[in-house]
Amino acid sequence: MNVLVLDEPTNHLDLPAIEQLESALESYDGTLLLVTHDRRLLDAVRLDQRWHVEDGRVTVTHVG
Repeated sequence: MNVLVLDEPTNHLDLPAIEQLESALESYDGTLLLVTHDRRLLDAVRLDQRWHVEDGRVTVTHVG
């Protein structure tokens, strides 16, 4: 099993680099743990679950 952990991967990237990252993540076939505030990236990445953490509470949403 492959697991890729990314914590705020777009913080210091310009738009072309973000688009490259999105493309690479789309072709990644393992498990991805992605921590980000970048809504555009979240919309571009294929998800099975989304975990939203706010005020010490975790809400899990199953996608697709």
